[in-house]
Amino acid sequence: MKPIRVAVAGCGSVSSPYLANLRHSAYAEVVGVCDVVTARAQAQAERFAIPHYFSTIDAMLTAVEFDLLVNLTAMPEHYPINLKALEAGKHVLSEKPLAGTREQGKYLLETATAKGVRLYGAPNAVTSPAFACLAEIVLSGRIGRVFAASGCYGHAGPGWGPWFYKKGGGSLFDLGVYNITTLTGLLGPVRSLVALSGTAISERTIEGETVVVEADDNTMLLLDHGNTVFSHISTGFVYGKHREDSTLNLMGTQGSAYLLGWDWEPHGVEVWTNQHDTPELLCVEQGDYRWESGAAAVAESLATGKELRMTPEHAYHVLEVMLTAQEAASTGQRLPVESTFPYPLIPVVPHMVQAAQQTGLDAANHRR
Repeated sequence: MKPIRVAVAGCGSVSSPYLANLRHSAYAEVVGVCDVVTARAQAQAERFAIPHYFSTIDAMLTAVEFDLLVNLTAMPEHYPINLKALEAGKHVLSEKPLAGTREQGKYLLETATAKGVRLYGAPNAVTSPAFACLAEIVLSGRIGRVFAASGCYGHAGPGWGPWFYKKGGGSLFDLGVYNITTLTGLLGPVRSLVALSGTAISERTIEGETVVVEADDNTMLLLDHGNTVFSHISTGFVYGKHREDSTLNLMGTQGSAYLLGWDWEPHGVEVWTNQHDTPELLCVEQGDYRWESGAAAVAESLATGKELRMTPEHAYHVLEVMLTAQEAASTGQRLPVESTFPYPLIPVVPHMVQAAQQTGLDAANHRR
């Protein structure tokens, strides 16, 4: 079996963990990197023994044969680079978000289909063992029917990359995207939502530069998954030090389940049920899962045909949820979300079907 030839666009801070993870994959061979700062591309090529480096995606597409592009560039550059790679017949894994508008996102999906290649969007949180454990708990009815859930992901804001605070950046696209991905993966597609969002800190000093903040740094969402199943997500760049032991919870009629740690770096699942006075700790080991292992997982899927829980439709749905949230916050209206994705992400075994919570299934089937 030949490994999947991988090229990486963007050699900033997140490239090091991605490249380190790819180096240990039996299914991937990194053949080139590019960055607008050529010295960064050269440094990563030398550090990880990558044969080619470039200053532009165009040069890399022309000079190197590869199968999969991993896009780690700044948020505003995701769409144009993703499109160039797809049009060149390359599979793409893009850091979040896939694109900046619904039209761009739809066009990427259409282009991928037309070219016969796959488009994947980070984050890869749905590939973790902890996610699989929570999905089984929800679908099996172990904690009864889950009607409510919440997630929280925030910090003081990045101290690098002024673009985080410019239009097209913000805490929702950078952080809230994780909880949206996880909760839609667990509860099914969003039918409608309301949101509050704004800029609390108008100026930031980033890398010695005074930046006028244009993007959100404090956002809260209320998501309707259908059949009276609601989830709430809070995210921001205005959070001081806080508890990190549990950041996501599911409330069922017969108990509750808590994700320990972050959904991008889980440490286990804690389950409470009406039948027991003490909680049960599950899934403390995460195996090969890492937040940066999405590229290696995609390479394995492309090389072997192994099913991957990350899907283009889910990534686009998450993008639409975020864009709709921005519109809902600006208008003060409850707004519908039109897209859907195949749900559940994890195959449902017979014992799960009998007791399955139908909410997400009904929501997905409603739009098919």
